[in-house]
Amino acid sequence: MIWFPKRQTAHPLKKDKSVSFRARFAYFIGYKYKGNNERMNMWKRFFKNIRQLWRALPAIVSLMMLSGCDSSDNHVMDDAPIDIDNHLLTMRTDVDTKTYQWLSAFFQAELHHPYWNGSGQEFPGFFGQLEWDAQPCYLINSMEEFRVAYKGKELLPEVDFEKYSVLVGRTYRIDGSESLGTYNLVDEGDHYRMHLGILRNINPNYGFTADIGDLFYWDVYPKCDSKPITIERRVVEKVIDREQGILALQYQWNLTSYIDKDGVNHQVGQGWGDERLNICFGKEGKVKGIANNNSYTATYQAYTSTVHLSSGDGLAYSGKVSLADGFMTEVNEKDPDALYFGSHIWDIAYFDVNSYYLRLITSKGEIFYFRESTLK
Repeated sequence: MIWFPKRQTAHPLKKDKSVSFRARFAYFIGYKYKGNNERMNMWKRFFKNIRQLWRALPAIVSLMMLSGCDSSDNHVMDDAPIDIDNHLLTMRTDVDTKTYQWLSAFFQAELHHPYWNGSGQEFPGFFGQLEWDAQPCYLINSMEEFRVAYKGKELLPEVDFEKYSVLVGRTYRIDGSESLGTYNLVDEGDHYRMHLGILRNINPNYGFTADIGDLFYWDVYPKCDSKPITIERRVVEKVIDREQGILALQYQWNLTSYIDKDGVNHQVGQGWGDERLNICFGKEGKVKGIANNNSYTATYQAYTSTVHLSSGDGLAYSGKVSLADGFMTEVNEKDPDALYFGSHIWDIAYFDVNSYYLRLITSKGEIFYFRESTLK
């Protein structure tokens, strides 16, 4: 005979029709119903919080989605420099090369939109969290001011603020068609005026993302006075085709000057370009030129990465160029400019060009300036 345990009496809460589902659930997980006691109040509070959380869930999901957009989409910019440091291309001859290189490495790493990695670690960037249309602009004159302005976590580069002032700022773009065309700090006497030229590409053959993004800039000057800065922002519309940068690169260019690895500027000829030192990037993918008594040839590849405004709101193109299979004749050469040019031409890595000038920068930091050969 199989013995069954005696059936227990009915659930004590079943007899009370007024008892709520919450009370029944509380009893089910092990708490006996004793009216309005402390435990039952705890469960009431618990269910109340669950109900409020459920009602707020759509808003929470929306905020998470917006945060995701801020930390990813805005961090990637269509017209951001790719593999190129434009600051070395515009380097001032009255600031030493090492200072530029140290600041360039720092700002290249820290001028970005705040984001978080997969482990939840925050990377705030130089400015931290800002409103989408914020335009901070700092002219920094001491390490203390540098530390106050910087919101990140990395070590600051050493700068001789007895000799230099560091400029750093941020503006915005309304969509992917806009990029930073130019920026220029002008001394107005009792204050500075920062002229920002925003370049908007209206080429109908190009498509652009609709996201708002950051446009950062920086520079270093010989020591400046501390004054208020007024921002003047203008938008310049241009039909931009990056292939025009490669076509401009294919002109005949005569060397006018160069900056050596120690930051010393050397003028060549009378400033109009020296025909004895020239370079031409041919349409067939070959570069040819002359270094006084020596001639040289190589193959090359180039692409345009950024477009910016030059004087008179003309367009200039910056990009990367690489040479291979180089060959130079070995005729006896004694001219120091020709020797320097001929020995460094193979290290060319970046270009900046418009219809009138060409700047080539080597992977080691030397900069060569050229003028279009037909200009006098």
